[in-house]
Amino acid sequence: MTILDMGLLLEHYTSTMPVYKVKVIEECRQLLQNHKVPLVGNVLPNEMLRYLQLNMVFDSDTAQRIRRGGKGVAAETNQLIITELLTRGQREFDVYCNGLIAMNLNLLADLLQQKHFSKNMHVLEPASKMLGHHWKRLAIELGVSRHVPKIEAKYVRIREQALYCLLLWEQTAGAQATGRRLIDAIEACDMKRTAAHVRKVVDPKSGKKKKKGKKSGKKKAKKK
Repeated sequence: MTILDMGLLLEHYTSTMPVYKVKVIEECRQLLQNHKVPLVGNVLPNEMLRYLQLNMVFDSDTAQRIRRGGKGVAAETNQLIITELLTRGQREFDVYCNGLIAMNLNLLADLLQQKHFSKNMHVLEPASKMLGHHWKRLAIELGVSRHVPKIEAKYVRIREQALYCLLLWEQTAGAQATGRRLIDAIEACDMKRTAAHVRKVVDPKSGKKKKKGKKSGKKKAKKK
């Protein structure tokens, strides 16, 4: 099914519904899009497909098509699951959230169910994976250390604690919650590898420029 076909299907699906239901479905779609990075990177796709089949969200043909399309790559398969869910309704969205809970991905389920939107999820989620237990040091640097007991009480997994910490910082800092500010805070904690990783996420071109500079240096050396 092409993107155009999916768009036409979704348009037909929503055109016969009351306005309030259309708005709910649109919000579900936006939430899936907003949290695509952590969903693609953390969900176990085969387990999720089995859960969605068991709860009659996908039939066997749809699940098999998604598995084939994903070619055994978790990220690709998760992308296809989300793409398919974008053509469905609120019930399917709710079942997907319950599937996240069944996998102990409680933070992601909470973010979707509580309708949380993040402007910096594409930066915060990759950064959280690099922090480990050091997220508490970063919390001090970002000025959200008072939330540490709350974070530890709410989530058990370290990655969830780290991401929740960054999301609370984004929420409290508002416009000041930028990629540059996060990098500065990480560097202040002397986490150079993590800072370099986040810098590449914030500005993917930064690493490429350095490589070009090295190549040009080699060429000059040859001419001499």
